[in-house]
Amino acid sequence: MEMHIVSKRKDLTLDEAVKTHDGLAVLGFFIEPTDETKSSGGSEHHETGTTGSSSSEMDTWKKLTHYLSSITNISSKAEVTEEISIDDLLGSVNRNVFYRYNGSLTTPHCNEAVVWTVFKESVKVDKNLMMMFPAQAGYQKVFRPTQPLHSRKIYSSSSASGAKTSIIVLLLSPCLGALLYNP
Repeated sequence: MEMHIVSKRKDLTLDEAVKTHDGLAVLGFFIEPTDETKSSGGSEHHETGTTGSSSSEMDTWKKLTHYLSSITNISSKAEVTEEISIDDLLGSVNRNVFYRYNGSLTTPHCNEAVVWTVFKESVKVDKNLMMMFPAQAGYQKVFRPTQPLHSRKIYSSSSASGAKTSIIVLLLSPCLGALLYNP
């Protein structure tokens, strides 16, 4: 699965932003399933703090998934009454290591208007909570195939210095899907 955090340039309207090569910025986080009992019971992964999920992080995902049953179609609205922190949803993901490139929106008309930042580390979420998203939304195996790079350059942060170096990443799609889960 994948989570996108989308921001629009404050000096542009939305209509202007989708027509501007850097009108939008998207932070993309891949989400991988984990077994909550293994990640919260003092396992090796939990102790390292780098790949496991703490029970407080899972509590935040439980809060979020609680609202999914209220969202039955595209016009549904859910009143979120509990505080849900993006920091808690992201957990211990290292936000200093990422790929960055200019690309497009993932929905038609796929406007070339996005500066993408895709983080290298994935968010770990209990498999049962993760499966609630496609189950509640009615979407199964929704993904967009890898798109050609064309003349795009993909940059990668360096974990040691934070400097960016150009790399070719053929497996990373320049136009990632809005919801990616393929068991």
